[in-house]
Amino acid sequence: MPRIDDDDELSALRRRAYAPGGDIADDPEALGRLIELESRDGSSSTSASGSAPPDVEGAPIEDSADEGPDPVPDPPRRRFRMPRLRRSTTILLTAAALVVVCAGTALVLVQRVQTDPLQVGATQVARLAPDPGFRPPSSFTRGVSSGVTSYAEFEGFRVAVYASFDAGEGGSKCMTVWQPALLQELGDGTSYDGQYLMPSCGAGLFPPTATMLLSDGTPELRNGDLPAGTALQFVYDAANDEVVVFEG
Repeated sequence: MPRIDDDDELSALRRRAYAPGGDIADDPEALGRLIELESRDGSSSTSASGSAPPDVEGAPIEDSADEGPDPVPDPPRRRFRMPRLRRSTTILLTAAALVVVCAGTALVLVQRVQTDPLQVGATQVARLAPDPGFRPPSSFTRGVSSGVTSYAEFEGFRVAVYASFDAGEGGSKCMTVWQPALLQELGDGTSYDGQYLMPSCGAGLFPPTATMLLSDGTPELRNGDLPAGTALQFVYDAANDEVVVFEG
């Protein structure tokens, strides 16, 4: 162990060597003395603490006393896989999807709901298909004998569509709406005991249309189940060869 005097001298030399503005580099004798005292001080420290392992620059300091158990590695991540459907399940699901699609298509094709063009709140209540078994009186078709189409009955009403006498086969169609129950055959012709015997013709893009109001005193009201005050409109749909009935 160095003496106290040597310690004081070593401290003074270190200040000259390591403190800012140190001048020991210009004093070779003092520098040699510093090296001597530092080597002596290092030897005494080693002898006092036993043989210490040399420091290796960059080597990590290991402390076996603080080491814990080896860390448990994380389990490998498992990839998510969709469950595989059985062949029978796949067939059933496909068949169910086809049924839903077909049902939706059938509803569109059968109903063919037509939007109220004037937005007055009318509701489509029926589409009348052609009825080849019914023949209207020739007087109701304005003398046209060929190309006449009758349509299914609705609340006692019948509709006949025929070519316009003026425009011919390629022009706009005409139609007549009436109730056969109110028609009477007379010796010199026919008589209609109702209020609405309605012929109409289309023009250009506009189809033939017949509109009526069934009030308490309307004879046509007695041949159906409609309440008094019901307004009806019959519109010929040439694209589908049907008569559309609106109620308002």
